[in-house]
Parts: sequence; C-alpha cells; structure tokens
Amino acid sequence: MRDAGGVIPPASHPWLGGLALGAVLSLLASFAVSRMRLTKGSLLTNAALLTYAIPASFLFVPYFRIMHSYGLSDNPWAVIAAQVTFATPFAILLLQLYASLIPFELDDAARVDGASAGQVYLRIYLPLMTPALAIVAIYALLLAWNDYLFAAVLLAVRNMTVAVTQGQLFSDTDAPWNAMMAAAIIYVLPPIALLFALRRYVSRA
Repeated sequence: MRDAGGVIPPASHPWLGGLALGAVLSLLASFAVSRMRLTKGSLLTNAALLTYAIPASFLFVPYFRIMHSYGLSDNPWAVIAAQVTFATPFAILLLQLYASLIPFELDDAARVDGASAGQVYLRIYLPLMTPALAIVAIYALLLAWNDYLFAAVLLAVRNMTVAVTQGQLFSDTDAPWNAMMAAAIIYVLPPIALLFALRRYVSRA
C-alpha cells in the first residue's frame, strides 16, 4: 500500500521485514552463543526452542491483546514481531550448528592481531556464515510468506498480506477458478525467485 506521498513504507511488507529482522537477530545471537564462549549459551538455545512446544493457535489471542495495548492493532510491525518470534529460535540453532564447523583458531588469530569482537564478527564470522544465512533466509521467507493466522487477526483489509488475500479468494462459492489458479502461480514466484538467487550459496552449505 502507498502512503499519501506515493512511497511504499517498509512496514507494509511484513514478510520482508520479518526476513531482514529475523536474519539479523539470529546472526547476532548465534555469534554470541557459539563464538563468545558463553557458559550458558546452550541454555539460551534450548530455552528458545522450547517456544515451539506451544502451538501458535494458543498464542494469537493474548498476542492480539498485547499488540492492542501497545497501540499496534492493524500495524504491520505487529505481524513482523510475530514472524520474527517464530523464525528466530530455529534460525539460531541452525546458525549455531554451522558455526561449530568454523575453527576457533581463526578468531584467536584475529584477536592476536588486535581485532575486536565486532571486527571478528564482520570480517570472519559473517563471510563464512553466508551459506547458512542463505538457508535461514529461505526458511524465514517461507514462514513469513505463508503466514495466515497472525496476518488475518492483526491486520485490517487495507493492510492484508498476500497470503490472506489469496485465502479470501476461496471464500466465494462462485469464485473464478481461472483467476484463482493464476493468482496461486504468482503467489509462489517470490519464494522460487529467492531460492534461485541463493542457490549458489545453499550449495556450499
């Protein structure tokens, strides 16, 4: 959707915001857990994974009340927060497991040369984690792109996502099936395009 100035705000694309924010948080958390030698790092990862034990259908009512109390009803950022919450735990686990394949000697050598933790992250950790980051990006996109529950509950019709729009096409008993099938083909194109764009990085994982 366009605002009064004709510019599309980033928050109008929850799947893109969820992808970017989830990838950044997962990378930072996995670096802290796997490379900073935290004594309770595994506890953090396991605690995050325990959130998957609670079905999303149990959470959308209290989550809606929380977003309403913060004034985020009908706000795409509420959907982004939900998508990041569900995507981040698995992404942290995946990145942490991949980071365990990177020798710690690289970090130690960089620190001997005077590199700070930020420089180790930007110049060593981040470039070597590109294949795993590509997989996480595909996972986060598919999770956000196919999310229907939270988008349908939290957003009004004017801000609905592509998944909700696609689902509403099937509510009409006399729906034009040719248009619906064409819309379904268009719906699957962005994930396929991302997969092809990242395939050379995924093949390295």
